[in-house]
Amino acid sequence: TPLPLKLTLSLSPPSFPNFASTFHALRLSITMETAQRLIDLASTIVGSSLSDAMHGSSSASGKSKQPKIGARNQVYYAKMDSSCPPALVPMLTTMVNGALKSKNTLIKCAKEDGLFDLPQSSLPPNCPPLNASNPPPELIVVLYEALLGSRRVRGTSPIVLLIKSRKASLQQQLAARRKRGVEHIFAARVKLPRFVRVNLLKTTVEATKKHFQRKLGLKYKSPDRSTNVLQIKPGTFTMDPVLPHLFILPCGTNLHADQLVDDGALVLQDRSSCLTAIALSPPPNSICIDTCASPGNKTLHMASLMGTSGKITAFERDPSRLQTLERRIVEQGADSFVTARGADFMEADLKGEFQDVTHILIDPSCSGSGLAATSKNGASMASEYDNGSLAANSAKVAQLAQAQVDLILHAMTLPELQVVAYSTCSVYREENEDVVLQVLAQQNTFECVQAIPNWPHRGLDGIPEFKEIASFVCRATFEKDTTNGFFVARFERIGNSKKMTAHAKRKFEESDNDEKPEPTGKISKVKGSGGQQDVCKQFDRYGKCKRGKKCRFSHVVPKATTTGNDEVDDLMADWS
Repeated sequence: TPLPLKLTLSLSPPSFPNFASTFHALRLSITMETAQRLIDLASTIVGSSLSDAMHGSSSASGKSKQPKIGARNQVYYAKMDSSCPPALVPMLTTMVNGALKSKNTLIKCAKEDGLFDLPQSSLPPNCPPLNASNPPPELIVVLYEALLGSRRVRGTSPIVLLIKSRKASLQQQLAARRKRGVEHIFAARVKLPRFVRVNLLKTTVEATKKHFQRKLGLKYKSPDRSTNVLQIKPGTFTMDPVLPHLFILPCGTNLHADQLVDDGALVLQDRSSCLTAIALSPPPNSICIDTCASPGNKTLHMASLMGTSGKITAFERDPSRLQTLERRIVEQGADSFVTARGADFMEADLKGEFQDVTHILIDPSCSGSGLAATSKNGASMASEYDNGSLAANSAKVAQLAQAQVDLILHAMTLPELQVVAYSTCSVYREENEDVVLQVLAQQNTFECVQAIPNWPHRGLDGIPEFKEIASFVCRATFEKDTTNGFFVARFERIGNSKKMTAHAKRKFEESDNDEKPEPTGKISKVKGSGGQQDVCKQFDRYGKCKRGKKCRFSHVVPKATTTGNDEVDDLMADWS
């Protein structure tokens, strides 16, 4: 998408032979200015992320501090305020992520090339000072483009001109480092398919299918349910073989300018990210909390599944990220029953305002070690908050794991809580199975139950201490599931299908809400010793009744179902 330029040309007929060269120069100028615009945007985002990371690492308290706004959200803002054309958003995203991930390698190559030893007089005019300990963000972005990105150096700034003049020698330094074995040999990027979730609050699966066929010219293929490894041929699309309401499009499909995406009817959300809300599967009229909500994909997925019946409170403690969350709630049509709360969940009054909460989604800060496979050997990209890979035994991971345990245990003090869904975008056991074991050891009110029974990839095998929970939890990896590394577990209050606390029972009986599920209703007749008796509709559907023994209808034991069968299976059945 070229930049709009106002140009005035004065061409006389005799000069027509020069028109071709003039037009070529204009096209080159537009391309160079567009490239510089992308570099400037990427530099701003990279500089902000690096500044936040430095501030967090120097915190005297030693606590992990989130940046005010992550790189991903800043790219989103660039699209929303039209500072970046939608067609160029993928390129901007690649530049930002690549520069952040490869910063150390790029700076080392520049050092070995002597870039930081150049006197100021030998630099292009108006070039900022170059310091290896605090390099300009634009330098990191341009180095990435020259060495690891597009391998093309386009732009008009002094730093672009400098790197362009030294591109060959910089590439030689990178090749020498790889030859010495101090840098990874280049491997082609592994690209994931494009995953698109249908927001049921605004559209339907069938309407979305017709939209892709009509607008993108893609041909629909039935999903292959024999494997969880996805293969999408160019020109086709399909539905996820396991997860409902999720379409799979060919890699590289650009939907950033799609009208349904802009309207919030379709959500660009990774496959693994959809696991958490499905694992929670709150039934109608549930009262829910998302403890760490922004940017809101999991919150709004939960809202889409609930269909406006119930209530969701989404916690986000950072003001800038809170704005993103609030805007997306409105965009996706969930503002009637989803409320963003600018506060820290750890400081919430759980036995006061939130005493009626029944379901809670916990997707806390983690190492991000499972994010975005980037090479053929499945190498992982670290979280944008950390700006670097973390070792599985590092002190940082241990600190994060302890914070995750504390968050889950704090949530479990909610008096009416029935279900907890816990997830991370990490592949480290310290943040996954180990966290589950610690939670189980430190309380006896909740148990770990099977999450998403139809998901084939379960917990780590062959580790004795995980034997009891491995079949209950879910994992995801690029190799087995064609998605980012992920983990999800589901906890349920022990005995929650057999009894209900007195407070919850009283709230149900006192409620005059027309949307509450009716505990009565004739759906069939059964014969007992006293003749025919109506079957309780609520017990028949959910396997439990809030009136318990006081209910005047029959509580017939339902037919045997698969272990762990819950609301998610109803979703699967409806979708199939």
